[in-house]
Amino acid sequence: MSVKIVETNLDFTSLSERSITNMVVLHHTGGNDIDASAEQIHEWHKNNEWAGIGYHYVIRKDGTIERGRPEWAIGSHAYGENSHTIGIHISGDFDAAVPTKKQIENCAELVADICTRYGIPIDTDHVVGHGELMATSCPGTNLQALLDNGIITGKANYYANPSEAKPVDGAKQEGNRLTERFNSLSSVPEWAYDTVKKMVDKGLLTGGGLKDAGGYPADLDLSMDMLRIFVVNDRAGLYD
Repeated sequence: MSVKIVETNLDFTSLSERSITNMVVLHHTGGNDIDASAEQIHEWHKNNEWAGIGYHYVIRKDGTIERGRPEWAIGSHAYGENSHTIGIHISGDFDAAVPTKKQIENCAELVADICTRYGIPIDTDHVVGHGELMATSCPGTNLQALLDNGIITGKANYYANPSEAKPVDGAKQEGNRLTERFNSLSSVPEWAYDTVKKMVDKGLLTGGGLKDAGGYPADLDLSMDMLRIFVVNDRAGLYD
């Protein structure tokens, strides 16, 4: 797997090497929905008298992935959890806005690459939002929803194992169990349709880029279990 990273060649003071990596933590800018760059964040963090940017990667609104702190170094992004984690900053305020389609897709691809290289399970126990580790609103309600409903980890698993997770409509055999997959709005059961359409309209479900005749995603790759989770979350007001 090859992920395009824009090298920023930022200068740091003292850095320490991380000896274990077993979790990926997602963050947002917060406060203002700005397209913060790694260089900007680097200056902010240096002004705090840190060694430099605390995140290892920054994903801009157009999907560009910029190098932050060297991946081998202990970050400064999740107090008490830095020694074993890699931090990814997604630029924007995701209490007020939603990540762009490019940010979602490239974040999933980056997560897949990191987890594959370090042997980290691609699931919601190991790919988490900052607020799951401590009391903070980061990474924003809308980005956290993409973690909670398995969108980011689901896409990351697809990027890590495309031959095993190729999205198709209808039925797919997984081991000894036949599971249905739903790629388009028209294929979604009536009881889940309104929820899925709401998530598509809000940009929480984007697919991989294929569109149907109506301009809606045609490669959502949703399972029945995912639909049930979405509906429960929707009834709880998570997507409002």
